Amino acid sequence: MKDKFKNLIKILDKEIEAYEQLRVLFQEKKDLLIKAKSDDLGVIDNKILSQNNTIVKLNNKRKLAAAELISEDASMSQFIELAEANEPEFKEPLMLRKVKICNKFDELVKLNNQNVELIKHGIIITDKMLETIVDAFAPQGSIYNGAGKTDTRDYDMWTVNEEI
Repeated sequence: MKDKFKNLIKILDKEIEAYEQLRVLFQEKKDLLIKAKSDDLGVIDNKILSQNNTIVKLNNKRKLAAAELISEDASMSQFIELAEANEPEFKEPLMLRKVKICNKFDELVKLNNQNVELIKHGIIITDKMLETIVDAFAPQGSIYNGAGKTDTRDYDMWTVNEEI
């Protein structure tokens, strides 16, 4: 059973490392969004997807290790309980890894939410820029409504003509 716990800890360490690399990629994406370097976003997104595939593979390895220990996919709490009952020297290392993984998740969620908000903000800015460009190239005659009024002035052309 000791070898199975050692194997599980190695897999968890690799998962923690993979989550850290994903955190670094999310931070790089955040920096690109702040600097408005949209050309580089595709590259970083591909790296994120690749890292996600690595995490999925490690997750599957952890599930296999869990099946060897408990005969089912187990939570970290179940691993800790099993270690406490059968191999107490592995309880503390498993608890430390659980805390590290939970902290990584919190960081990843925070960075992802920030990136989503930056993307939303970028869309708003892009829309406003497009509106400005379209307005600048709109034909001047189209600024008058049916009564001869512009959106910027309160004069009625017909009234002005009658007064002249």
